[in-house]
Amino acid sequence: MKYEGPTDPTITGSFGNVFAYKGFKLNVFMTYSFGNVVRLNPYFNYKYSDLSAMPREFKNRWTLSGDEAKTNIPAILSNPQYEANRTLYKAYNAYNYSTERIAKGDFIRMKEISLSYEFPKSWISAAKISNLSLKLQATNLFLIYADKKLNGQDPEFFNTGGVASPVPRQFTLTLRLGL
Repeated sequence: MKYEGPTDPTITGSFGNVFAYKGFKLNVFMTYSFGNVVRLNPYFNYKYSDLSAMPREFKNRWTLSGDEAKTNIPAILSNPQYEANRTLYKAYNAYNYSTERIAKGDFIRMKEISLSYEFPKSWISAAKISNLSLKLQATNLFLIYADKKLNGQDPEFFNTGGVASPVPRQFTLTLRLGL
């Protein structure tokens, strides 16, 4: 096996800004991580489970003569072909652990966007309210950038054991009332 790079990011950080105009505030917050690699999950196994029986990438595998010109994903052997030569799984291992199965772990994530409005005191003072604000917040929205080899999978939660899920998107509406 050839060393491809660190599995932990070498550069991490965030940047954000708050834009204010009159009573409105727009907050934008992004996180980033660079400098690591991710080994993609093996496509080929000598046996499959319900969770791994047909990875999406198998649609692009070699099925006909000449497909090697448009794909690097090997063909799947039939049972008789496999039974005739049981050492062929080594060829699949060569593919599974090749440099072709390495992706960059770099990403830029839109972590949070929020829009708030602070109601003017002149609007709310008659109701004996000292302050009133309304805020709509969205968290963990999307990846701005990630390696295309990840096929939409989250690089922060890659290879976490099959049962870990990325942090879901969250939408929050907040009403703050001060008396």
